[in-house]
Amino acid sequence: MKTKNKIPISENSVQKMPVSRSIDENISEEMRVLIICNEHRFGRSLLELLFITGYKSHIALTDLEVVNLLQQYRFGLVILDLRMIEIYGQGMMDKIKSRQGSAKLIMLSHDSIFDKAVWALRQGADDFFKTPYSPDELLLSIKKQFSQKPLHGESGRTHAQLLNSELLHRYMVDNSPDIVYLLDEDGKFSFFNRQLEKLLGFSGKELLGKHYSTLIHPGDLEKSRFVFSERRTGLRATKNVELRLIHKNKNTLHSFSNQSDVDVELHSTGVYKNCKKKEEKVFLGTYGVVRDISQRKATEKQFHHQLYHDVLTNLPNRSLFLDRLRLALCQRRRNKNSLAVMFLDIDGFKEINDSFGHACGDTLLQTFSVRLKSCLRGSDTLARISGDEFTILIPEIESPEDTTKIAKKIIDEFKIPFKMDHIEITIGVSIGIAISPADSDSDEELIQKADWAMYYVKHHGKNGFIHFEDRMHKTGNQQFMNDGDEFNFIAKS
Repeated sequence: MKTKNKIPISENSVQKMPVSRSIDENISEEMRVLIICNEHRFGRSLLELLFITGYKSHIALTDLEVVNLLQQYRFGLVILDLRMIEIYGQGMMDKIKSRQGSAKLIMLSHDSIFDKAVWALRQGADDFFKTPYSPDELLLSIKKQFSQKPLHGESGRTHAQLLNSELLHRYMVDNSPDIVYLLDEDGKFSFFNRQLEKLLGFSGKELLGKHYSTLIHPGDLEKSRFVFSERRTGLRATKNVELRLIHKNKNTLHSFSNQSDVDVELHSTGVYKNCKKKEEKVFLGTYGVVRDISQRKATEKQFHHQLYHDVLTNLPNRSLFLDRLRLALCQRRRNKNSLAVMFLDIDGFKEINDSFGHACGDTLLQTFSVRLKSCLRGSDTLARISGDEFTILIPEIESPEDTTKIAKKIIDEFKIPFKMDHIEITIGVSIGIAISPADSDSDEELIQKADWAMYYVKHHGKNGFIHFEDRMHKTGNQQFMNDGDEFNFIAKS
């Protein structure tokens, strides 16, 4: 670790805080604790915690204080905040080792970066905690360190390496962002790390000994049957399987989702006891890792929605409308019935934009979309094609009269003016209608013919509807497009 400039600590802050506390001055030196940190409030809280639990403790806030206390006392345990190493460098670690080599060492870090844990263990740390720490867990670790006898010789080094290996694995499992679990041979939980409670809200007592299906979304039970309690190993084991898990509080919305289900990615493998004969392997259970992918799924869903919907009105765009129209045409051919496509245009929308501004025009489009949708059935599809042009897919009609009723309903709806800021705007709607199979059985051609019919209405008075006829496209579409639109507005008092 690189040496950084020292962080100045005022003399007043040090003088206000006791540098040592003990309830019994006869406590042996082996039970003496040295706290090394650079934050006096943090150190004082730890000092008080050790005092009320019977440990003689001292605190060092600077490099000089560390040296003085190491020379003056013999410590059984050193609690070191890794920020002191970041400030003073490796030299401080070397001083602790040279003067208190037999002391137990607990290191504290304000983040859970894996490299820091590895570095701490390589320096001989007997335990490692991320702050804010659990006082009970820290005290339990301190008691454990004082209860262990010093290790000597080669066997001592081997045992120390084993302890560090176990400690590293425990740290990796406990601080993993993923759920790590073990199932027994019956598919019941025998172990899982803290992440399960954080992600799903279940406590250890609620799930230990319970079958894994307790957590599976009902719709994914069949999918999970042979993967969550995997028996295969190696290349055949489960990898990258997506499932939905249930949150304990189904009314609590997940942070990256509109529902309480949590999207996860599963990796699992069978665990076996090695016997003398390979064919006699005994299945012990399943080891699995579950990764939360809710944020990724929500992002994918949002991206997909934006890809097929209009940003302003949140209606389907042309691409999605075409997809639904093609599907509806396939169903129409199979069921041998009819469907209709309507093409709508707001009369005078350009003049509204020019007179009142684009903000007013955008608000009008949003309100228009809501009111237009209220005139339709749930099975109909309303889409915004561009500007003030909209299309409607009406599947399963019995006759052209069905579309006539809908068109009249739409025109009547917009006889009611829009109330916007200080004005009321009354608009008209021009509607063209094409029917399949009578007019065409092609998606693009149906839209085009409905468009021609709409411009025929524009050319012959606006604010009305008409069904497509062959003579319309022969009249000349361009002359319709060049005609000006009109609108009416009433100023509010």
